[in-house]
Amino acid sequence: MIVTLCSTNAFSENNMLEIIHEKHSYLVAKVNEEYFVVDNMCSHENSELILGCLKDKTIKCSLHGSYFDLETGKALNEPADEPIKTYPTIIEGNNICIEL
Repeated sequence: MIVTLCSTNAFSENNMLEIIHEKHSYLVAKVNEEYFVVDNMCSHENSELILGCLKDKTIKCSLHGSYFDLETGKALNEPADEPIKTYPTIIEGNNICIEL
């Protein structure tokens, strides 16, 4: 199932937004003209990743400093050791969609 989350017009380069769809919080990020969608919650503790910062194709959790790869979801350093969920991202016209 393809779900539209938001418009590409909402983004500047190296920017991210929280999108709530059906009570689920997604983090949508634009890095180097690519779009990524991941769960907005850190896998280590319940902290919203939108409060962190982007660095290249990673997102840093503001609570404990763990970095996650936006492409794979892999936790790149402690204290997080579990990945975050990533979603196949599809651009349809000006819409950013994910496959669920």
